[in-house]
Amino acid sequence: MLEVTPRRTEGMLLSIDLEKNIKFEKAWENFSLKDATKKFRHNLEKWKIIISTDPSLAHTSMIPIYMDRDLDLQKTPISKIEIENLLSGATAKVFNHCRKEASSSLGADELDTVLINNRVDNFKVDNHQVINPVDFTAKRLGVVLELTFTTRTIFEDWKNFFPTGQKQNFFFTESARAELSLLRRINNLPINLVMLRPEGSHYFCLETSEAGNNIRRGEIKWQVYSILRSIISSWGVDPKIAQNVYETYLSNNLSPGVTKFFNNNFKGIMADFVNLTTKAKLKGPVYIETCLAFPEKLPKKQGKLVFKDLPLDLALQKLSFKINQEEWPWPTNKTFRHLAPFLDFYYNSKDMPINHWLRRRLHWLGST
Repeated sequence: MLEVTPRRTEGMLLSIDLEKNIKFEKAWENFSLKDATKKFRHNLEKWKIIISTDPSLAHTSMIPIYMDRDLDLQKTPISKIEIENLLSGATAKVFNHCRKEASSSLGADELDTVLINNRVDNFKVDNHQVINPVDFTAKRLGVVLELTFTTRTIFEDWKNFFPTGQKQNFFFTESARAELSLLRRINNLPINLVMLRPEGSHYFCLETSEAGNNIRRGEIKWQVYSILRSIISSWGVDPKIAQNVYETYLSNNLSPGVTKFFNNNFKGIMADFVNLTTKAKLKGPVYIETCLAFPEKLPKKQGKLVFKDLPLDLALQKLSFKINQEEWPWPTNKTFRHLAPFLDFYYNSKDMPINHWLRRRLHWLGST
């Protein structure tokens, strides 16, 4: 599995057995395919490849579409071929709009915004929810279509992994979408995710409406590393020492006087974060994925918002997966972040057949 960010690509090798034990095998802090050995490249042909990208490098659009059947077909069962044709035609109609939205989000030219994954969910037959509409009779079909786009640069960097012909060992996802998908399996909607990464802070809200599920997203103009910068400016130390001081603070190993100083210092910084997050009008629990631990313990209620850590243990328990946390070289927050794309792939591989048909039919939309 590869996680692509603007700074680097992290790699990790995971395995799973029939009892749903997920085992951590190996990690690469800075993965480079061109530096890989010939033996490693050969192994790639046997492994399932999962690429998860930072939201700044990929964008998922969720859009409800409705498809009216021809009058002479409305009393006959829906066939696989008919669904493929209806979905292909409906997708073609919304494709340019979705690509324009994605290009704006990614800061890329529309022609350099490439469709890389697509799936459907929330099928409705004459407004009745069904898992698979095949063999139903209906006048109208409804569905939520997901289109995931990336930049041409990412496409060119990793195109050798993309499925062609019979090659089906590749899966591409956006990290925010993968984390929301995992949270959705253990929570009711709406679900809020705040990602605090070195490149910036963003919120993602997976919410429902009459039309179907939708991801609402936006920027929070707050930097999690402002916590460290406050130590650097107050003490006149370099970033590495500031990091060490902050870790000592988090472990409650500073003197009472210094701890009080930092408590007061961080209070204003965290108040800014809460105020800016409140403006996003999120409802329900807000899960925090952060590259730097908060100075305040979570869960924590702030006004109408409740901030929570990513629920790794709860997710594993509810979905009957098992890991040995001692083998994983990250804190639980980051382990959840790495497991989300893996589990997104796991459930995608068990997805209803119609999604696999659709990906094959819509491959032409993602071509150069």
